[in-house]
Amino acid sequence: MMESVQQFIFTFSIVPVVVATLVGLARYRRLGPAPRYLVPLLLACLLVEIVARTLRHYHRPNLFLAPIDTALEFTFLALMYRRALWPSALSRCIPLLLAGFLLGSALTYSPRLDVAQFSPVQHFIESVLVLAFVGSYFYREATRKTVTRRLEREPMLWISAALLLYFLSNSFIFLSSNYVLNLSEELSRQVWAIHGVLYIFTNVLYTIALCVSPVNAQPADAPAPVPRVTQS
Repeated sequence: MMESVQQFIFTFSIVPVVVATLVGLARYRRLGPAPRYLVPLLLACLLVEIVARTLRHYHRPNLFLAPIDTALEFTFLALMYRRALWPSALSRCIPLLLAGFLLGSALTYSPRLDVAQFSPVQHFIESVLVLAFVGSYFYREATRKTVTRRLEREPMLWISAALLLYFLSNSFIFLSSNYVLNLSEELSRQVWAIHGVLYIFTNVLYTIALCVSPVNAQPADAPAPVPRVTQS
């Protein structure tokens, strides 16, 4: 029973990615400058998913794709938050962080097809950096001198919530993946099934972010609008 649930999660997890990608392509022109980076991110994730599943179907190793996927993911997220957080000090440092991350990823990349273990360091560093971006975004929204009438209509809020859920929850999985695999292969599959569930919810939140339309904010000390009086 547990194995069938795990297989269902693995099979279904690509569906929200496809839906989010199609929604993003359909609404690309309506998206703001920052959320637009989510569309190429989803396209890259979908391509990697297809290649990984194809290799798995033919019983070929696919773990060598993980560092490539992480590098692409962090690139688009870094560019997104550089635009969303501009002109903060962190946003000005993002190009340096991105260059260092990509350089470190390239220097440590080893496309060995016989590797059976997951490399957690790159993913953990990505998690820390992305959570720093997300934390800065929430802090800015909490302290800015504007009042947003409908905060749930802000795409970056949904994207940030998705990333907070995904990376905060998966940091432990990334660090403990090889240890759990050495303990039990069945336990490892259960842990990655949890990762699959988080991946599904993340892409559902991405889809919501791509569907909502942002509303304009107004200064907190702005006077209330004077109602217009019409003559009968």
